[in-house]
Amino acid sequence: MKPFGFILLIITLSFICGNQLFGQEKINVSAGFGVPEFLNIAVRYQFKQNQIGVGFGTLPGQNRNFTISGEYFYHFGGSSELSIQRPWYGKISFVYLREESDTKLASDSFLSLRVGRNFNISKKVGIMIDAGAAVTLFHERTKKYPDASNWDLHSPVWPGLGIGLFYRI
Repeated sequence: MKPFGFILLIITLSFICGNQLFGQEKINVSAGFGVPEFLNIAVRYQFKQNQIGVGFGTLPGQNRNFTISGEYFYHFGGSSELSIQRPWYGKISFVYLREESDTKLASDSFLSLRVGRNFNISKKVGIMIDAGAAVTLFHERTKKYPDASNWDLHSPVWPGLGIGLFYRI
């Protein structure tokens, strides 16, 4: 339950940070693909060169899985004609992943550290690309049947990659 408490804290802080959430291009929504976030959507609140947000993801297939992430961005370096937000950013996120198949139940949590860049297409729309590493904080596998396969791909560090499309509301 610790990951869910952390995510609730991130959501609460993101909506308390200011009293003018709409009409100031301070809310961003995004959709993309990332490791370990899978296919995901996110909502972020922007204040100065900072963003804080929450994301939800899944990977279609036979297994039932989802991810929940709390994210913090700090924008730095360069400038853009289409946005006051600087194009380069550092990203820190906490990702909780849960996967369930016919034979196992898996839970993982990661601390993801990345560096990336926004490419503004217009004042409202842009593409974001980032790369870094995801460090495993928690890893647990439970077999549903005693004779089920014990195959478990686990590493303490994974590549952290992401690409997405964002829209400033």
